[in-house]
Amino acid sequence: MNAWMGTSGYSYPDWVGVFYPPGTRSGQMLPYYCSAFPLVELNFTFYRSPTAAMLTRIADNTPDKFQFIVKLPRSLSHEQRTGDLASFRDAVSELRRRKQLMGLLCQMPPSAHYDKKSLKWLQTLGKELSDMRLAIELRHRSWWREDLPQWMADHHLDLVSVDVPDLPALFPRGWIQSSSRAYVRLHSRSAKSWYGGGQKRYDYHYSDGELNEWIDAMIAAREQTEEVLFLFNNCYRGQAIDNARRLHELIEERTAFPVVPPFAEPPPQQRSLFDS
Repeated sequence: MNAWMGTSGYSYPDWVGVFYPPGTRSGQMLPYYCSAFPLVELNFTFYRSPTAAMLTRIADNTPDKFQFIVKLPRSLSHEQRTGDLASFRDAVSELRRRKQLMGLLCQMPPSAHYDKKSLKWLQTLGKELSDMRLAIELRHRSWWREDLPQWMADHHLDLVSVDVPDLPALFPRGWIQSSSRAYVRLHSRSAKSWYGGGQKRYDYHYSDGELNEWIDAMIAAREQTEEVLFLFNNCYRGQAIDNARRLHELIEERTAFPVVPPFAEPPPQQRSLFDS
């Protein structure tokens, strides 16, 4: 089982001085990120549907083997606009042509309950996009059903595991999968700030004990799992970076599972005038 590490997005001003060197500009962030991780989720595509040219410019700043997961725009995940499927597919096809598309992510809204309308829409998305490895993140507890993994498998959809607080309305935290790929998104366990505005929801730092829970689950699922993707969304103040690196260390300490390394070398350190 291969383990991949990455974060949900990479272009955060508050990472400068914490992860990125002081003075790093937005256009310099992705090349630097590639020296630390082999994979990233593109989350800006939720707010603005991408074009092929846009994704080409982004990919041109990465090594050939670097991988992207592209989040579906809200017009598809939330508004269910069938007419937007073709243009989105055309755009992400450029990454697939470059062999840099690891998959797609559809984060369903909390208002999407387990019902006929939602099931029909997931069937539509599966029919149109499953050949690009579409993963579904569910957010309402009504989806927590014994038959869900098999239903997702029947429609060629990967089911996302989430790390979230223990709140009555949320899809529960824990390992779940519908294929040989496990996809884990770690958000936060802070119940008190989950319904707060802005970045408060993702202001959370995972402890070693909490990260080890996922390693325990990974070990238990080793027979049916070929690869696992760990994507950290607790991006406030660079906490995702710290947790992803620490999970990498813990997996190597506790298991023999290979962790995919970054595909770029660390940038050279700038030398001082006083260095000999």
